[in-house]
Amino acid sequence: MSDILPDLTTYAWQIVFAILILVIGRYAARYLSKFSVRLMEKGKMDKTLSKFLSGIIYYVSMIVVVIASLNQLGIETTSIVAVLATAGLAVGLALKDSLSNFAAGVMIIIFRPFVIDNFIEAGGTTGVVEQIGIFTTQLKTLDNKTIIVPNASIINNTITNYSAKDTRRVDLTIGVSYGSDIKQVKAILKNIVDTDERIMKDPEPTIAVAELADNSVNFAYRLWVKSDDYWDVYFDTLESVKLKFDENKIAIPFPQMDVHITK
Repeated sequence: MSDILPDLTTYAWQIVFAILILVIGRYAARYLSKFSVRLMEKGKMDKTLSKFLSGIIYYVSMIVVVIASLNQLGIETTSIVAVLATAGLAVGLALKDSLSNFAAGVMIIIFRPFVIDNFIEAGGTTGVVEQIGIFTTQLKTLDNKTIIVPNASIINNTITNYSAKDTRRVDLTIGVSYGSDIKQVKAILKNIVDTDERIMKDPEPTIAVAELADNSVNFAYRLWVKSDDYWDVYFDTLESVKLKFDENKIAIPFPQMDVHITK
């Protein structure tokens, strides 16, 4: 009986220490998780990502705490670690595509090639960014359709951000007939620029003969505008050019076909 008591006392202390490790470890894991959230918020990291990462930190910490507690009880933990590692590898292989999207989502949030409300072309889709998630990005197309794009498709391909700069250039090609007065055409195009306050005067617009094509003289008509005014200026300018040319009897060539019928 005297031999058993020291063993019971030792085992009781092991249980006490194991419980202490669990309690203190759980408190430390929670503190570490909350502390990581505060750090990520200070770094202006996306809230969705910060919560997700803080959750991973908490559960990984708790796994370490549980293993340490079991080790305190004298339970062999090597096999447990091996099982966890094997399970982690199996899950990783099964969720390979999801993990790829997750890693891409982290890169998008950290490096910010685009943000909410930007108009972008990415992953074979063009639209306004409505939501950036951990695994997918949600876009709204110009015809008001919602498209969900996997983050890996975005980060592994070219991203064109039309909203990244405050200004954009409207590039138009204006064709007139060879019989038109070149100087008059340039004067009309310049007048359209001068009367539209949305078109910037600096940088100076480009109005120049760009090509002597088969059926027309083509002018390069390049106008700098605020990014928000791009499409309004684009459409309004084309309409103004047509109306002004009609007023001044300037012909805009169009494809024609001569058909010869042999009887």
